[in-house]
Amino acid sequence: MKAVRFHEFGGPGVLRVEEVPDPVGETLVDVTAIGLNYGETVIRRGKGRELFPWYPGPSLPAVLGSEVVGTTAEGRRVMGVPRDGAYATKAVIEHPIDVPDDVSDHEALALLLQGTTAVAAARAARIRPGDRVLVEAAAGGVGTLLVQLAERAGATVLAASSKGGLGYDWDDLEPVDVVFESIGGEVGRRAFELLKDGVGRMVVFGYASGEPLDVTASDIFRKGVAVLGLPRDTTPEEVLKLGLRPSLGEVYRLDEIAAAHEALEARTTRGKLIARP
Repeated sequence: MKAVRFHEFGGPGVLRVEEVPDPVGETLVDVTAIGLNYGETVIRRGKGRELFPWYPGPSLPAVLGSEVVGTTAEGRRVMGVPRDGAYATKAVIEHPIDVPDDVSDHEALALLLQGTTAVAAARAARIRPGDRVLVEAAAGGVGTLLVQLAERAGATVLAASSKGGLGYDWDDLEPVDVVFESIGGEVGRRAFELLKDGVGRMVVFGYASGEPLDVTASDIFRKGVAVLGLPRDTTPEEVLKLGLRPSLGEVYRLDEIAAAHEALEARTTRGKLIARP
């Protein structure tokens, strides 16, 4: 099979299409679509431990990626997390999830991990009608879904999008009830200060800037707000039943994944990016 591998950490140019042996496993699929995520660019640069402290890092050479849709030998169309990486023409999915006929490959990948993240974050935030909700990175895959979920709950949504880089202008924003925080660093700190004292809730599910949220226990005590992590009780099957409309981004070929990484790092993308073998 063909796979995109890298033998050393570095820029997008380290990604190369190579011939490798087919994987062996119970649910082997011919891959029809591959999910692309910003976190994979961090791992490729050798900075995975900075963004994911619990992640040991890949053994080189490595195949990146954590989301695929594919077809089994019996014709079953499934999605899931591949055992040995996603950037390939074949993959073994150890916990396959059936994809409904009315859901496209692209939609399925936009709901697999990003959808479960958004739904779990929205549940943790306990959004109430009339709440003011700030969604960081609102143009991204998770952000667009959080906007929908907050609006469904009757909230007023403030959608922040950087349009390249991580520069936000929130000087004129009034206090908010909920912040969905995924940037970290100074952006996350400023968003935290926007929370209404005594009632605000911030749900933290990432730090794309590479810097964790700079908030102390003393800060939380001072404002009387809640800073919450992401619960892990939401399944893709649940998300598929909600009728969410994911934002679908660019589609790349397998040999164009390096270009996709460049776009992800430049923060010029919108919605869910995928590649097709």
